[in-house]
Amino acid sequence: MSTDRGIEATRTVRKKISHEHGNDARRLVEYYLKYQARFGDRLRRGPASNRGLGESDEQGAAADGDTRRS
Repeated sequence: MSTDRGIEATRTVRKKISHEHGNDARRLVEYYLKYQARFGDRLRRGPASNRGLGESDEQGAAADGDTRRS
């Protein structure tokens, strides 16, 4: 089975970032949280981002302020 070149490139970058942080999960999470805070305004929230466990699609949409019906 051949590997997707895009996935390989992503894996390479992730390994590099992990290595730069000593392969320490705590340091890596801190890095990604800071990175997210820095560029968070560019992120798009998905429809399930605010849902709690067991919350329906309708409840999640209402919590997100989306009152449209499908």
